[in-house]
Amino acid sequence: MKYGFIGFGNLAKAIYEGLKKDESIDFLYFDKNKIENNEINLADSLEKLISFSDVIWICVKPQNIDEVLNEIKNLNLEGKVFVSPVAGLSIDFYEKNLGKVSIVRIMPNLAIAYGKSVTAFCVNHKEDLLVNNIKESLEKLGKVVEIEEKDFDLFTAIFGSGPAFLLEVFKVFKDRMLEFGMNEKEANESLSLLIDGTETYFNKNNEQKSISVLTENIASKGGITEVGLKAFRDNKIDELLNKVLNSARDRSKEMTK
Repeated sequence: MKYGFIGFGNLAKAIYEGLKKDESIDFLYFDKNKIENNEINLADSLEKLISFSDVIWICVKPQNIDEVLNEIKNLNLEGKVFVSPVAGLSIDFYEKNLGKVSIVRIMPNLAIAYGKSVTAFCVNHKEDLLVNNIKESLEKLGKVVEIEEKDFDLFTAIFGSGPAFLLEVFKVFKDRMLEFGMNEKEANESLSLLIDGTETYFNKNNEQKSISVLTENIASKGGITEVGLKAFRDNKIDELLNKVLNSARDRSKEMTK
């Protein structure tokens, strides 16, 4: 199997990091900025990248997509499958530009590099054998969720952008840790353990108990946690976080238009 990346920024690198352990896959990439990577060969043209690849991963910025598609739409695309993690670009958009080729639209996040991504998956030609190969590859890198395209905007906000939003929340905790004398390294290690411990607590109990119950189990009546939770709810932090997700979702919808 031959995978080719058009564009080799952060997300493409993360996908490659997750996939590179699969010895059945050969890789090539093209980037107009000629970003060097010693582990993967660089094609000197889009034409060579397309000719080499069975599966083409389109990993360019949305503002550069028209330039890329205009250059490749007249090449021989027979039997190729295109995979797009580009936010806001629909399967219909690619079909209008590339014709009747197989399009797989996905939305992963950077945790795909570590096999921890939740990845949305939608395709126009499910019968294509290469499509099944792609899905199997992605399933090794986390959880793959098949959803309708209309749900991609909210999925992108939650899972694509979600790590950035959660990191902003974690930063509040880290900044407070620094108040009692921790250095940066100690604060990062402690924050990592706090996150890891919370994840483990959730994973060990979520099949039997809801998040609300798990939260209440941490709080003692009239205690520190209960007072903090009251402040959380009184200040409607949940509504604020929903506004963050809705803003990201709405931006994805705007990009689709």
